Amino acid sequence: MPSKPSATHLVLALGLAGGLAACSPQVSQHGYTVDEAAVQRIVPGITPREEVARLLGSPSTLATFEDNRWYYVTQKLERLSFYQSEITEQTVLTIAFDDRGIVQDVSHVTMDEAMEIDPNANVTPTLGNELTVFEQLIGNVGRFGDPVAGKIGGK
Repeated sequence: MPSKPSATHLVLALGLAGGLAACSPQVSQHGYTVDEAAVQRIVPGITPREEVARLLGSPSTLATFEDNRWYYVTQKLERLSFYQSEITEQTVLTIAFDDRGIVQDVSHVTMDEAMEIDPNANVTPTLGNELTVFEQLIGNVGRFGDPVAGKIGGK
């Protein structure tokens, strides 16, 4: 006759199940969800910018120095713990427009085609002057307060 599981066995079984569940990654999707049927309706040389906005919505981002290139970005992340998340899939749908606002090109870029960059802040020049702490303190003398704003009615 089989014996009934004891409370200790139940606690151990629940602990083992919880431990195994904690090891499975949490998968989440961020960004734009591509509607391939809507993308197929975009015809280079014919479809205007307004129609793309109607079909796909606002882009995730625009090109840095021009607004003739729209990007729709999709990312799938897996997270094993609080600080360890990893991008497992990424797709960028790029829509390029000509000067008249008509679609010029539609392309998909996957994570396999992406290049990892390593920015180096030590060699990137910045505009403006580098002031010492003393120059910053002296430069602010006399800049605070508006003598006219302190008077009632500006008189």
